Amino acid sequence: MLAGALSFGLGVRADACSCVPQTGAEQAARADVVFAGTVTVIEAPITGFTFSSMDPMSIRFAVDAVYKGEATRTYWVSSARSGASCGFEFLVGKRYMVFARVSGDRVETDLCSGTLQGGLDPASVALPAGHAPREDAPSTGLIAVILITIGTAAAAAIGAAYRGRKTSVPSR
Repeated sequence: MLAGALSFGLGVRADACSCVPQTGAEQAARADVVFAGTVTVIEAPITGFTFSSMDPMSIRFAVDAVYKGEATRTYWVSSARSGASCGFEFLVGKRYMVFARVSGDRVETDLCSGTLQGGLDPASVALPAGHAPREDAPSTGLIAVILITIGTAAAAAIGAAYRGRKTSVPSR
C-alpha cells in the first residue's frame, strides 16, 4: 500500500529515445543555430516532488564561435533532463558543438540534433567557418543601477546649488 502511494505521488515516467539516422550535414541543415561553447551553468526546473526525464533543463554557454544563425557570448539552450527523453546531458566546464532549433523564444537541442562534446571541423558538416558571437545585451539590472547613480548625482548637484544660493543672500 505504501509503495503504491509513493509511486503515485512521485509519478516517475519512463520514456525512450530513438533518433532517425541523419548525416552531420543533414543535422546542420535542420538546425537554426550551430555554435561552439563551454557550459557555465546548468539549471534544473523547479518541479516539486515529481520528476520527469522530460523536464526542461536550462544550460548556459560561453560561446566562442557561431557557425549558423545568431548567438550571443552568453547563450541559453534548453534540453530534456535525461537521455531517456532525448535530452542531451551536458556537463559544466565541458566544451560542446551545439546544433539547436529555435521554437518561439526558446532554443532547444537534444540527442538527435547532432550536438556533441568537443568539436568538429565545420566543413565536414557543410557549415562555413565560424564567426564571433554577438555581444550580450546590457542587463536591465545594470541599466537601473546606472540610471539611479545618474539621478542621485543630479539630485546632489541640484541640492548643492540650491544650498549655495540660500547662503549667498545679502544680509540687512
